[in-house]
Formats: sequence, C-alpha cells, structure tokens
Amino acid sequence: MKKIWLFIVLLSLSGIVFAYNPPVGGQFFYNLADPLQLSSASSAAGGGIFTVNSNSIISNPALPAYENRAEIDLSGSALINAGSAFQMGTIIPTRMFVISGFMNGTFCDVKEMDLGNSFNIKAGLSKQVTERISVGANIYTGILKCDDVDWSLGMDIGALYRISQLGFMKDFRIGASVHGLGKNYSGTEYGVKYEEEPDWYKYAMHDYSVATGNSWIFRKYIYDRYFAPKETTDTFPGFHSLRTGAAANFFKTSTITGGLSADVTVAGFFQDMIFDYGFQLSIKDNLLIRVGQTFDILELNNEKSSVFPVIGVSYKMKLNMGKSNFIKNHGWETSELRVAAAQKYFYDNISAYSAGANLILGLNESDGPSIQVFEE
Repeated sequence: MKKIWLFIVLLSLSGIVFAYNPPVGGQFFYNLADPLQLSSASSAAGGGIFTVNSNSIISNPALPAYENRAEIDLSGSALINAGSAFQMGTIIPTRMFVISGFMNGTFCDVKEMDLGNSFNIKAGLSKQVTERISVGANIYTGILKCDDVDWSLGMDIGALYRISQLGFMKDFRIGASVHGLGKNYSGTEYGVKYEEEPDWYKYAMHDYSVATGNSWIFRKYIYDRYFAPKETTDTFPGFHSLRTGAAANFFKTSTITGGLSADVTVAGFFQDMIFDYGFQLSIKDNLLIRVGQTFDILELNNEKSSVFPVIGVSYKMKLNMGKSNFIKNHGWETSELRVAAAQKYFYDNISAYSAGANLILGLNESDGPSIQVFEE
C-alpha cells in the first residue's frame, strides 16, 4: 500500500514538473536590466569577488548588510530582438539596518521571450547580526500588462555566512535565500514549451492533405493539440524558489585577485532547476572582469537557452564631489563611481547589452585618509 501511495505522489510531482511552462527568461526576470547582476551568475554569496549594489537583493536580501556607504544605482539593457529594461536603486546604511531597494521596468513582449510589460519595486532590510552572519528580507510588488493585467506581491528572505579564510580560500561565503513567498506573475501567452510548427510536421501534413484531400481541419487540430501555446504562461519567477551558493577568493596577490562562485536554484517546488557558476578577476581593485554562466534545465530541455557565457566588465574610480557644506557634513568630498557593462546571448538572435553606473558616496572605512599625528 505504501508503494502505491509513493507511486501516486511521484506521478503527481512528475506531472507538475512536466506541465510547468513559464516564459523564456522568466526565472532571470529581475536580472535583465543590470550589468553586474547579469554577469554575476546570480550568486547568493555575492560573487567570487564580493561585489554589492542595490540590485544584489535579487540574489540574496542579506548581501547589502556589510555596506557602510550610501549608494545610488542606475542601469539599463537593450534586449536585441526582444525589448528593453531599466533599473534604478539605492542603498542607505543606518545604525540599525541597511536599507536597499530598486525600481524596475521590463518591456519584452515578443513570443521568443514573452515577459510582458511590467513595472516592479523591491525593497528590504538587512543586518549583520554577528561577525560572520548577516540576514535580510525584502518585500516586492509590481504590475504586468500583457493580453490582460496581472500583479505581484510577496517577500524574499536570505542569510549569508562569511569567514575570512577556509583553507587556501579567502573571504569564503555561503549564502541561501528563498524567493517568491507570495503571488508572482503569470498570464503572458508564449511559454518556454511553445514551438512553431516543425518542418517535419509541415511536410507530413502536406503529404496527408494531398493523399486524403483533408486540408486545414485536421492540420489545425493536430497543431492546437500538440504545438500551440497554452492560454497563459505559468508563474514567473518560480514561487518558493530556494537558491544556495558558495563563493571565495581562490588566489590573491598585491595586484590581482581571482574568485569563483557556484549556485543551485530549485524553482517553484522542483518545477525547474538552475545551475550558475561565475569567475571574477580583479586588477588593482579597480578593474573587475566577470564571466558567468546559467544553465536553466527547463530552458535547455526545450532548446530555449544558450551555452555561451555572460561577459561583463566594470571599472571603479575616485570622484571629487565638491566642497559644499552638505557634502562635507556627510563626508562625501571623495566618493567612488563604478561603471559597468555586460553582454549575454540568450537564444534565437536575442541578446542583452547592458550598461550601468553605481555612485558610492564617501570612502570605505578601510580606505580613509591617513592621519599624521606628529611631524617627523
């Protein structure tokens, strides 16, 4: 009897997995507009070389907890043959928490990547609770316009464990986060399982029509039954998605630092699995080169994904903010500007070209000016 019930449960789960049909790029939805997130391999541990901006809460709400400087972020992406996306956000450290959030607009309603036209907001709090552990939580909401109007409302939670060294690895981190605790989007038309009439089907139907004299009626029945899109796509990004990841610096010299990250995401109650890896190389702490890859099992199985990696680069420079009283009172006379760009090829001639800038106000506490007490 137990074996029968186990078989029924497994059969039910397999039916759920087989039926899941989000749009292409649905699990990657919030990352499209920002070059750092686009090329970070969605690291829940902050990437091989720990790098954070306001959009990092997409991967793990706990990541901004270590930030002690205010930040303003602006980015956008051209989705070639698909649409566009933009994002603007901020990080605000306070004595109790670090506040972070962003606004996002994504406009992508072609059948190859039918994400619809949406406006989204994510905002949250994070806190370093011990020397090694930080936690965070976000709330999100948005509105989606496709054939109909849909909305989203929910929360994400996350945690990060960080130690300075583990064996030969420096700045070792383990991150975990749960996303989509609420209502996510659905309702666009073309899902990952949609396909045009394949060539073999067209030829077969042509031969059948010639042989039997039965033309469009039978052909339409077969297409509607096996190939036509569902009325609407399923939930995206996947609800109750668990993301776990690890990252560390694997080598470090006075000039060059190299780091690796690896993540696994179980999306929507095992309806999809996503594997991410990333490599980052920092040169003189200014130039950062990123190479990342995402393997979405559902998209790969339906031939709607690419094996080409994402390539990104960013450069950080000092910036003189002036000498007004307001700037001086906040200690922002010298700040940092990080500019970034990334490129990702999806599939079927769809690519993302992304650029952005992060204005980080003030100097890091470890980078403050040296003070000479006594004259030599």
